Parts: sequence; C-alpha cells; structure tokens
Amino acid sequence: MNPSKRVSRRRFLGTAAAGGAFVAASPTARVLGANDRINIGMIGVGARGSDHLNLLLEHRKNKPDIEIVAICDVYQKRLNIACGKCPGAKPYTHHQELLQRSDIDAITIATPDHWHAPITLAAMEAGKDVYCEKPMTHTVEESKTVAHRAKELKRIVQVGVQGLSWNRWHKIHEIIESGMVGKIVEVEGTYSRNAPGGDWNSDYWVIDPAASPDAAGEEHIDWKQWLGPAPQRAFDADRFFRFRKYWDYSGGIATDLHYHVIAPFHVAIANEFPTRAVGMGGMWVYNDREVPDTFLTAADYPGKWSLTVQSSQVNENGPRLMLRGTKATIHMSDEWEGPPTRQYDYADIIPESPFVEEFYKKNGWGMIRVDGVGNEGDLKHFDNFLECVRTRQQPTCNADIGYRVMATVELSVRSYRNGKMYYFDADREQVVEKS
Repeated sequence: MNPSKRVSRRRFLGTAAAGGAFVAASPTARVLGANDRINIGMIGVGARGSDHLNLLLEHRKNKPDIEIVAICDVYQKRLNIACGKCPGAKPYTHHQELLQRSDIDAITIATPDHWHAPITLAAMEAGKDVYCEKPMTHTVEESKTVAHRAKELKRIVQVGVQGLSWNRWHKIHEIIESGMVGKIVEVEGTYSRNAPGGDWNSDYWVIDPAASPDAAGEEHIDWKQWLGPAPQRAFDADRFFRFRKYWDYSGGIATDLHYHVIAPFHVAIANEFPTRAVGMGGMWVYNDREVPDTFLTAADYPGKWSLTVQSSQVNENGPRLMLRGTKATIHMSDEWEGPPTRQYDYADIIPESPFVEEFYKKNGWGMIRVDGVGNEGDLKHFDNFLECVRTRQQPTCNADIGYRVMATVELSVRSYRNGKMYYFDADREQVVEKS
C-alpha cells in the first residue's frame, strides 16, 4: 500500500457511510432468552460462504437453536443455490437491506476483504453480532475502528480462524505457562500449497464464463455493489471470481493464509501488537496476479520474541511449526494443509541440550509427546460463536485478537509493497514509518 493512500479513521468512516455501510443503531435488537432461536443473516455465499452455510446447517441438525432467515449475494446464481438449501430464507442482493431487519440477531460475512470492515461496522451499529471470515479487515486502521467499536457497542465479533476454537493452542499455552520450555524467543510456521496452475485458479475458484453485469437471470452480477468502496473499474471476471490475486480486495497469502498461522501464537504466547514487521517474497512462478506466489512475514514483539512465517503456492514443504524456548522446543504438525506426513494430532517437546538432565528429572523422560493437539474441524468455531451470542462471553478469536493479528499481517504486506520496514506504536495505536 502506498503510504500516501493509507486510510485514516475519518476517511474510512466517510467512505463506509458513502458505501451505505452504516445504519442507525437498532433500538429493537432482540434480547435472546435461553430457548430463543438465533436468527442469522448470511452475507456472501460464494466458495467460503457456502462452507459457512453447510456448517450452520450441520449445527442446526445437531442443535436446532438457529434459523437462517436471510441470505445475500451479488451473484444471482449463488444466491439461488444457497436459498434452495434454506427454504424460507429471504434473498437479498444488497446487504444494506438485510441489515435493516430487526429480527436478525447475527450475521456471517464471507465477502472479499475490502467489504469486511464496512459490513461489520454496519451490522454492529444495527445491533447484530458478527462472524467474519479472516482477515478481520483489509487494513490495520480499519481493524482499530472495528475493535474499538465492538467494545463500545458490546457486540460479539468472531473472526474466522477456526484453529483458535480447538484444544490445540490452549494446551500449548498451558505448557508454556508451566515453564517447561523456558522463555519462548522465536516461533515459526508455514501455510504452503502447490496447486498446479497457481493457487486461487483451482475449481474452488472456478470462473463462470456466462456470468457478468450484463447477463440476465441467474447469471447476473451486481458489479457496482461488489466493488463498493474499492476503486471503480470495468467488470473483470478474474477479479470477481479470484479476488485474492488483487491488492484492491485482498492482501494475498498474508491475509488469506498467514492470518491462520499467526493468530494461534497470540493465544499460545501473548496477544500483542508487533513492534515491527517486514514482508518479503515475489511472483517467482505465476505472473497472472498482483500478489506474490511466495511470501515471508517476519515480526518482533514487545514480549521479546520473534516470528517468521514462510509460505509458497508453488511448494508445499514450508518450515515445520515450532515454538522455540530457552529450555525446550515444541515441535508440532502443520497448522493447515502441507504434506500428509506433517498432519498429525500430537506435539513433541524436546529439551535443549544444556537442560536434558533437568528435563528428565522433572518429567521422567527425555522427550514428552502431547496428544490431542490436532485439527478438530471448522464446526467448533461456529459453535463457539453461537454460544457467545447467547452468553455474551468473548469468543475464541474476538475483535481484539483480530486487530492485533492484523497489525502484523497487514504491515508485512505494506513492507513488501513499499520495500520498507514498518513499526507499530502500541500506545498510540499507530503505524510508524522509519527511514
């Protein structure tokens, strides 16, 4: 991002309002009783949004305490398919109309990143709780606004980092707090793929050649609504169906994938803003995009620990997931995807050579294997969100975590794009650029 184009809070709020994102706070927002069903509105039912729909239907099958009452998408075919799975749900093309309904308690957001903040803010102002796909927002400035407003309005915001609802990272946090591994000084991980033809070009992101703003019936796309606050341009099917390849709507690997790897460290170690962050990489193989196909995020934190996340879309073998302590190292399976040999549900804690004897005396063994720290699927994260809608407790990936993770993720994107290192002033909550 060009520094001259950073979005100030004032500019952002003005842009959001101009895009129809804000509505007056709803005085008629429902107060849920223990036996009331949670009425849900869904905004965005493309690839990931369809996953959301299936998860909610699975939740309802297990526990019929929710109802999907409204579904919104700018692509008529997607909207028709989703509504076909939810008889009785009212279809919408514009989320602004959906948010005016006083009977909706919570919404899900699975739109391109540039719409995450405007829709989240509008929903909260309308008295609704929010489940938003990661990244929480498109920029760190937007995340600041969302996090502060969520606290002021006492709304529940769950960011779609499913791993934070697993036992995995809560167990690792307990191990670190016990002192077994000493002080954590560095963590590293990856989220890598090797998709022939390039990631975001697969059938998960298939382009419908008949779909366009000029098409009639179910092939019609409301392109103007989809662009919203993004720069205005003529319709481009690749941008619509494969938006993660373009800076206007995404941060590429960093916001789509690194967010999943970085957020767990905020639970395991400390939920801190970075002191500084840098991003490196490039389009080493695929040139059909603006974002890099290979990317590295590095950051330092005030708790005196460092982070590196290295990912590629042309090689699936990134660095193994490790948390490196002064007395021992925690070796874990890949957080997401990667080689099948690196998908398992245990962690190995191996002492550093100067502390082997001490480790053995305390634990009775020269290595400890911790079971039950694997992938538990996506449903637990939605279950956690829906429980918090009722209890008003903070969810496992709340807006405060989402904001701090976004600081690292988005500053690495700025660093890559501008060739600079960026610092973050936690007291002023501001990005600092140093020469």
